Amino acid sequence: MSTLQPLHNKHILVTRPRGQAAPFIDKIKAAGGIAYAVPLIAFQAIQASNESVVVNKLCTYDWIILTSKNGVDFFFQRLEEMGVDRTRISARFAAIGTKTAAVLQEYGFTADYIPEKFSADQLAKEIELGLFQAQNVLIPKGNLARTTIAEALRKQGVHVDEWIVYETFFPKEEKRRLVQLLQNERLDVITFTSPSAVRHFIDVIEEVDFSLSAVIACIGPVTEAAVKKFGLSVSICPQEYTIEALITEMAQYFRKEEE
Repeated sequence: MSTLQPLHNKHILVTRPRGQAAPFIDKIKAAGGIAYAVPLIAFQAIQASNESVVVNKLCTYDWIILTSKNGVDFFFQRLEEMGVDRTRISARFAAIGTKTAAVLQEYGFTADYIPEKFSADQLAKEIELGLFQAQNVLIPKGNLARTTIAEALRKQGVHVDEWIVYETFFPKEEKRRLVQLLQNERLDVITFTSPSAVRHFIDVIEEVDFSLSAVIACIGPVTEAAVKKFGLSVSICPQEYTIEALITEMAQYFRKEEE
C-alpha cells in the first residue's frame, strides 16, 4: 500500500446525513479509499411547545450553548422563521467543538467557550469543576439530544431552558440502498458518527440476511456505547471526535493489520 494512500482500495460506508457527508467522503477518496454514502439520519425543523416563551426571553440569557452544527443551523432558522432579529441576542455562546464554532461564526457570532474535549460530557465535567459559569442558559438542541449539560448546570443552581429546534428521523428511501450494499459489496469499514445512525442501521440489518464482516469505526464514546449496546464491537474510535481523526485512526488500523 502506498504511503500516500493509507486507505488504498478500502471500501468504506459513510452513514452521515445528506449535506454533511461530502467532506468525509472527500477525505476518504484522498486517502485512496472507496466511499459509499448511505445517509441513515436526516433532520427537519420542529416547532416546540415552549418556543414562544424562549424567544420572548431571548435577551435575558447570559449564555447560549450549542452542541452541534445542526443545533446552530436550526436555531437560527427558527429565529428567522419566527421573525426574530438575531441582533437582539446579547448572550455569549458556548460551542461543543471547533466545527460547531465555525458554523456559529458563519452567522456572525463567536464561541466564547469551547470545552477541552468536544463532547457534552466534557462540558458537564467543566461545569462541575467551576470552569464554566452561568446564571441563565438556553440550550437549542435536537429531540434526541441528551440532558447531560442541562442537568450539570441545574446542579450548580443555574436556570436552564432547553429548546428543541429540530428532530432526527430515518430517511426510509435509503433502506433499499443500504441492503443492496450490505449484500452485494465488500465493505471493509462501516462508520458511524451518531447513536441515531447506529439504531437505524440495526433496524435495517435485523430484517435482512446479512453477516457483518466489516470493522466498525465511530466518533465519540456515546456513539461507541450505542454500537456496543447492540452486541457489536468497535475497532476504531479516535480520541479526538472529528472526521479527520477518524480517517487517521482508520489508516493506522489497516497499517497495523498489514504489518
